Amino acid sequence: MAVTTPRKVINRRVRYETELVAQKKEGHPFFPYAMFHDTVVNLIIVLMIVAMTIIWHATAGPIDAHHPDGQNGWLGALYEGKANPAVQVTEPRPEWYFLFLFELLRIFKSPWELIFATIIIPTIFMVLLIVWPFIDRGRDRRISRRPVGMAFGLSVPAVLIALTIAGGIAPGAVSGSSITGDPKFDALPAAALISSHGCTSCHNFGAGGGTVGPNLSQGAPNPDPAAIKAQIENGGGGMPPFKDAFTADEIQQLVDFIVGLGTGTPPSG
Repeated sequence: MAVTTPRKVINRRVRYETELVAQKKEGHPFFPYAMFHDTVVNLIIVLMIVAMTIIWHATAGPIDAHHPDGQNGWLGALYEGKANPAVQVTEPRPEWYFLFLFELLRIFKSPWELIFATIIIPTIFMVLLIVWPFIDRGRDRRISRRPVGMAFGLSVPAVLIALTIAGGIAPGAVSGSSITGDPKFDALPAAALISSHGCTSCHNFGAGGGTVGPNLSQGAPNPDPAAIKAQIENGGGGMPPFKDAFTADEIQQLVDFIVGLGTGTPPSG
């Protein structure tokens, strides 16, 4: 029994071959035409980035006593704050385009498994994306007729996007500030302020710290809240003033925190 080819398939094949012949006859070769177009587009993108950088920097506000970290420009935040060497606790996190690797490192925790997260798995994904057009060389362009290729082509970016989102919202190795050793005190906003401003480099709040300033693990030597507030704002005795480093509410939180260390009772709020 002879096998007949549907007329629709024949017509589609004829159209494809006719278009292919026309493209080979009238089209342009990849080099130098396509490469020239790519170069022009890449140059335009680079110039756009340079222009956005200039606008961002030109519209950003100055760094002064009221804005020690600068002010945001039209196109985003101004990152001018210098690293504080007194801060003992840091939370390094990668840029967003490396967050999928960050999440893989969280999944593969054993040292001998890190090679899978950093080299083997990303390399497999990239190599498969590169060689897949050479493997799947079918002429049919309909999505319904190419389930394997479409599944693979969609699965790779889906996995990368999922890992990126998971890496972006994942908690880091350091969860909060541990400056007193008491979870009730360490959970307060004042503990985060103390940690972020490097106060533990000079003071011991209960979980270790510097010895330059008074030991505050049992509260301040002078438990008067007004004296503690004046010391934080104006400094003295080798301590710099922090009036411009904290808001009035933050200074009050610090005063209540230190007073609470002296009484053993965490302040409310």
